[in-house]
Amino acid sequence: MPTLTQKGQVTIPKGVRNVLNIKQGDKIIFEVEEEKVIIRKGGGRADFRKYIGFLKNKKGQKVDDIISYLREGEA
Repeated sequence: MPTLTQKGQVTIPKGVRNVLNIKQGDKIIFEVEEEKVIIRKGGGRADFRKYIGFLKNKKGQKVDDIISYLREGEA
């Protein structure tokens, strides 16, 4: 049986991680219903492949201008 640490952490048993297909870096959702907690797998890890080519139309621009564009949407 897992034990709560001083920092409020607990290890999810391997059997539960396997059933939920939870891996390091995955998001976990805790839902409280009366006196029980339901654990669900969340959105998971970020897939950085979707950002490939995201800035290709900014080629040749100054880095500061690109950063301004990303922060403020102006450049």
